[in-house]
Amino acid sequence: MGKEEIEIRRAPKVLPWMITGGLLGALVAVVLYLLSPGGAEVPENFLGLMVIALASLGLGLGVGFAIIFDLVSSRRAKRAVANRVIQ
Repeated sequence: MGKEEIEIRRAPKVLPWMITGGLLGALVAVVLYLLSPGGAEVPENFLGLMVIALASLGLGLGVGFAIIFDLVSSRRAKRAVANRVIQ
């Protein structure tokens, strides 16, 4: 049995941040499409392009926020001493 120093911290999960950012970006695209003037000449694939563009932007922002929160949580990490048990 040996004593070992470990680091305890809460790290954010990246996948939920990515999914949330992508969904929020897609929602913003749909809202922008619905708020566009009715008489405006927009191509039929405008909604699809807006969803792809804003969802990917939201996905990237979600990853960025997860990385920032990970850096903040690593600074607030606590140290503890643990006993290693070999069975």
